[in-house]
Amino acid sequence: MTVHDAATAPDSSVALTFFNDAEARTVEAISERIIPDGGDGAGATSAGVVYYIDRSVSGISQNLQHVYRTGLRALERFCQGEFSAPYVGLSAEQQDGVIRRFFGPEVVGAEETPQMYGDEEEERGERGDLDADLPILRRLFAVVREHAIEGFFCDPVYGGNRGAVGWQLVGFPGAYWGYTAEQMGPGFDGRTLPIATLSDLRRQLQEKSLPDNSTYYGNEEN
Repeated sequence: MTVHDAATAPDSSVALTFFNDAEARTVEAISERIIPDGGDGAGATSAGVVYYIDRSVSGISQNLQHVYRTGLRALERFCQGEFSAPYVGLSAEQQDGVIRRFFGPEVVGAEETPQMYGDEEEERGERGDLDADLPILRRLFAVVREHAIEGFFCDPVYGGNRGAVGWQLVGFPGAYWGYTAEQMGPGFDGRTLPIATLSDLRRQLQEKSLPDNSTYYGNEEN
């Protein structure tokens, strides 16, 4: 599913609020290499992760707008100089290689902390050479990785985890008012519960169809 396809998916209210189309395609491509679709439909692209990131950068993560704006420009400069093509035009193997070059290998030691935080003044330099771009490129991939994971496992109301694909992957049942003693017991398979979202809880409130407290506490008084 491409950014355009996702934008015209059943939820027609979804749209980009910060990224332009080119930026969104690049962020989506990076996210897909971080959380690839293994053939089961559970990848960053199908989960709509780019829309979660777009909303985050427009809202709670406004302080990271410069990381995306400056970092994505630096990434395009690097890819054009190294491959004569934009990041989205590279093969999956080449895209992985770029991520490893600036972010590091898939498995890192405890002492190797991703560059989630940085020197904003240093990162704003745009001389066009790799030495100047290195800090922002390192931080860009660290920030996209963090946001991609958030978007893959968030409640769908925040724009990501479409179809609850992230929750299905790990067997998480989603948003429930509570769980019975049996459901909280060792060995209970949460995948047997139908997945519920925050939208489902809101609908229950509107319809006044909340589960009775006895569902969770038996006949005990609250």
